[in-house]
Amino acid sequence: MNVEVLERLKEEYGEDGDVIQLYEDWGDTPYLHEIFQILDGIEPDWTLERELGSWAAEFILDILQEQEDELDSLSAEERVKLFQEEVDERYADFKSCHQFARVNNLSMQFEEDEDTDCQELDEYIAEDGEEIGFPRY
Repeated sequence: MNVEVLERLKEEYGEDGDVIQLYEDWGDTPYLHEIFQILDGIEPDWTLERELGSWAAEFILDILQEQEDELDSLSAEERVKLFQEEVDERYADFKSCHQFARVNNLSMQFEEDEDTDCQELDEYIAEDGEEIGFPRY
């Protein structure tokens, strides 16, 4: 992975160790890009907070680390099939957990503000969902 890109990632996402680890460990492999293509096919907005967003790095790392021992022995077609199965099996559950945690955190923040009503919270959650939570390089 390009050193300049890694430095920019560390500046922007330094608190998210999974993002840094993902790009440091897997950024120069075809595996990461194969998973990106699969995710694009399933949900083009997977990098946004309303999908996997800030949990995308953990999601991808889980798949890559779990399959790491056999990746080099598989052809590109076999890897794509394996990654497709893993993404199909895990995406909905991971997204659901991410959304629960995201909405829960936002509602706790709003509970601290006495002047907030439900409509404002709904609008804030919707706006937050449009944010890019995962940097794709």
